[in-house]
Amino acid sequence: MNKQVESYLTRKYYELKSIAKNMTKNEDLAHDLLHEVIIQLYDKQEIVLKTYDDNSIKYYITSILRTNFYSKTSPFYYRIRKERVLYVDISECYNIEEEQRDFELQLLYDILEISYAELNFQQKSLLDLYLILGSMKKVSQNTNIPISSISRYIKEAKELIKKDVNKNLYDE
Repeated sequence: MNKQVESYLTRKYYELKSIAKNMTKNEDLAHDLLHEVIIQLYDKQEIVLKTYDDNSIKYYITSILRTNFYSKTSPFYYRIRKERVLYVDISECYNIEEEQRDFELQLLYDILEISYAELNFQQKSLLDLYLILGSMKKVSQNTNIPISSISRYIKEAKELIKKDVNKNLYDE
């Protein structure tokens, strides 16, 4: 990473966090988005801009933030937002009152943990790698398993977890 970009990140961190918060409308998600973009910037060998003034760097970083947040093929989407969307979908399916929300969320976490533990070794291992690496392509490269097989195992694992969550929540 260029020294100018690194210096800008250090000086304008809170301004960038504010931009991310305006984009995501959520403090925690904004924090995750900004840090994901910072990691991506550090992974780049060289950042080439016409000028390295604050406005150019801000525009460049803001465009990366926007792309990561709105694109369904971005690393941020695969690592964080996709699972958050799944969690929000599951939690919104059930009418949880505010006073019971903490109890219900803990129950949901417990059910998810039990469902995850019941997966077979292959599904669990591939799902773990998928959550860590962020894409099926990277899992395929690391394991030498065809991407179609990885996709099938991960899809089956997610369906089993959703089915188990639905079954257990309705029983409770």
